[in-house]
Amino acid sequence: MAEEIQTDQKIEMIENSGSESDLKPEDPIVSKESDKVGLPPGTLMYVDDDGKDDETLKEKSLIRIIRYNESGCREVKIKSVDEIGAIVQTASAADQTTTVIGQKTNANQTINTAGQDKIWIHVSGLWDIDSVRKIGEIFQLSPLVLEDILNMEQRPKTEDYETYLFTILKQIQFDEDEKEIKDNQISIVTFEKVVLTFCENDPQIFKSVAGRIKKGGKILKYDADYLTYALIDVIVDHYLYTVEFFDEWLDDIEKRIIKNPDKEGAEEINALRHELSAFKKAIWPTITVIEKMEKSDSKLIKKQTRVLFRDIFDHVVRITDSIEADHEVLTGIYDLYTTGISNKLNDTMRILTVISTIFIPLTFIAGVYGMNFDNMPELYWKYGYYACLGLMVIIFVGMLIFFRKKKWI
Repeated sequence: MAEEIQTDQKIEMIENSGSESDLKPEDPIVSKESDKVGLPPGTLMYVDDDGKDDETLKEKSLIRIIRYNESGCREVKIKSVDEIGAIVQTASAADQTTTVIGQKTNANQTINTAGQDKIWIHVSGLWDIDSVRKIGEIFQLSPLVLEDILNMEQRPKTEDYETYLFTILKQIQFDEDEKEIKDNQISIVTFEKVVLTFCENDPQIFKSVAGRIKKGGKILKYDADYLTYALIDVIVDHYLYTVEFFDEWLDDIEKRIIKNPDKEGAEEINALRHELSAFKKAIWPTITVIEKMEKSDSKLIKKQTRVLFRDIFDHVVRITDSIEADHEVLTGIYDLYTTGISNKLNDTMRILTVISTIFIPLTFIAGVYGMNFDNMPELYWKYGYYACLGLMVIIFVGMLIFFRKKKWI
């Protein structure tokens, strides 16, 4: 049976060891999108084109279940994915059409997701396809939804399946050491009283939401749509941190380019442009997602929650505007870089030109007195050699003074 943990205990991650033995060592864990070519829709494969090593993902999947109502919250510890059905059963006091422990749902035996208690089930470690499949069977999720959950290359979107809403967003983190953004796909399935979240890597940002549930407050009073709002809100708010990192990076590059436009500066500009484009690609569809949720006529999103989604929409628009502004600033920095390189080239050419100009008359004098004519009186003059050198020095110094007055050197 499931063991329930009271609210005064620490909210922690719970390991799911129910399906680890089902994984065959010889089977590939990570697939690429090209591997799905020719397969029927709904085929479950863990897809990630980032080139991750299979060995790095051979860890147990983690499942956290928080059950709460206005009175408080409890965290439920499980030993198998199959126990999720029983947990939802105990929370569904208003309807007895629920599954029992260890049984899978079918057309005549479904999970009631509209009980009195609200339940948040969080799953991380999506390489465990069998666990994801079992959860999908328990909650009667479409095979296409499960396929999208396991595909880390999906773009942000939201879909209404009448009995539940399915939303995909990207959590963005900026790695300051490697100076690149790293995304973590988060899938959210919203029922009336149950929220399912799936992600590749466990997002630490959700700890704040779990903390709010533990401490109490209005989040305990509302249905699952408010929890969905809270999760999306914290995802979007953390985009601002990434924007701040980009702003600081831009300022640093601009100062370096002004001081010394060099090859490393050009490489960093290209790296920043690439990361900004990747950030924009991950964020831009989020505008459509939030707008659809704000204007959704689904009964799963209450009127008061739609107003809150409008606030998130404003945040996303502001973030995208910041990205566009950063692109414009980066374009200006690149123009500054090319101008700096041109100025350095001009300085070099000016110095070479000055040197050439100085040696033109000196070369002329040397050429004249290097001719092999017999009748050249200066060649036989006692002081002819010293006079020629003196003339060259006078011309050299005079030209330097002239160029200095013209500020050419």
